[in-house]
Amino acid sequence: MTLDVTDDPSLVREMALGGCTGVFIGFESLSDSNLANARKRTPRTEDYARRVRILHDHGIQVNGSFVLGFDEDRRDVFATTADWIEENRLECATFHILTPYPGTPLFHQMEREDRLLHKDWSRYDTAHVVFRPRHMSPEELEHGYGWIYQRLFSHESIWHRRPEDWRAVAPYLAMSYLYKRSNRFWHLLIKHDLVHTVWRPLVEWSRRRHLKYRARLATATERQTAPAASPGAIASAGV
Repeated sequence: MTLDVTDDPSLVREMALGGCTGVFIGFESLSDSNLANARKRTPRTEDYARRVRILHDHGIQVNGSFVLGFDEDRRDVFATTADWIEENRLECATFHILTPYPGTPLFHQMEREDRLLHKDWSRYDTAHVVFRPRHMSPEELEHGYGWIYQRLFSHESIWHRRPEDWRAVAPYLAMSYLYKRSNRFWHLLIKHDLVHTVWRPLVEWSRRRHLKYRARLATATERQTAPAASPGAIASAGV
């Protein structure tokens, strides 16, 4: 979904009450200039944190997607992006190296500027640098891409990004470690046909927790929307 949904917090509340527990959002960049150059219509980046908070306040986890290597990106983009993700406690993040796909305006621009490194289409996969960035070397961009993944899925960063609600911490930790730090574990489960055996209790645990959360949210919503008693009704009740 797009971040625009947070324009209407009541809609976010209905999403949570309807069972939404997480969203994938393409933030793309923390630079307004990058977003404008990419012709991406999105809220201003200075408002990103407030909008993420709205989702978190309704028990909705955020998986943010970011593109690295825009023309306004410099060597500090990796640390700046990682700091922001940790500060705003995004439960998960994915990263992509800017890739000028054949036939796109970006590809034609890079071709005109003689910035394409090659046309080996098998490497046009957002995990390899296939062009010359404007403010760093191709090697620096590829190294930064690897570095930011290592940082965000380190023990320290996973713990730093834990939810403020203590009831959500254990499921979050399970998700974080199973998602990026447990390849050998997954291979073992697949090999012995144990994925369902292990995964189902975690899903059920998370489902029950969200059912309880939605019940609390529904009660809070009813209290907020309940009409105030009129003076006449108060008097007739003898209060």
